[in-house]
Amino acid sequence: MDAGSIPAASTIFYLYCYNRLVYKINFIIGLVISINIFANNDYENFECYSTDSELSDSAYWATTSIDLFDKNKYKEAVSIVDACFSIFSYEAVVMQKKFNAQNAKFPPSGRVSRKEKEKIHDNWAVNDVSVALWSKARSLEEMGNIDLAKIAYSQCIFLTHGRAWDPKGWFWVPASDCAKRARKLLN
Repeated sequence: MDAGSIPAASTIFYLYCYNRLVYKINFIIGLVISINIFANNDYENFECYSTDSELSDSAYWATTSIDLFDKNKYKEAVSIVDACFSIFSYEAVVMQKKFNAQNAKFPPSGRVSRKEKEKIHDNWAVNDVSVALWSKARSLEEMGNIDLAKIAYSQCIFLTHGRAWDPKGWFWVPASDCAKRARKLLN
C-alpha cells in the first residue's frame, strides 16, 4: 500500500474542522434570520428558542408545530417547522447515522419505566425533529400538498430512533406513522 492511498492525518483533521465550521455557520445564520413571532403571530418568522423554561429550544419548536397541527393551523405548522429545521436537523441526522452505524437497538414505544424515559429523552434531536417532520407532513397532506407531504414523510421515516411523548403517558414512533401514511399516498 502506498502512502498516497491513506489520507494524511492533517487532511482528516482539516475535513473535521471544515464540517464543524459549516455547522456553526448554519446555526448562526438560522439564529440571525429568526425573529420572534409571538408578538405579531407571524409564524413565518418563528423564533427558534424556547420561551418556556420547562422546554429545550428544539422541544419547544416541535411542541409548537404539533400544537398548531392539532388546532388545524396547517400552514402555520409548516412555517414553524421550516423556520428552525436547518438548526435542529443536522444534529438529528448525525445522531441517527450514529445509531445506524452502531446497529443500536430501537428505543421502546408505549409505556416505559422512568429510566427508559430518561434514555429516550437523551435522543432529543431525533425525537424533536421527527415530531416536527411528522406535523409538517401531516399538515401538508391535510392542505392537499401531496408531493411536498411525500418529501416530508420520507425525511421523517429516516429518523427511526425518534420517539414522541404523548401527554397521556406513553411514547409513539413518528417514523412508523410517517411510513404508513406515505405508503397510502403512493398507492
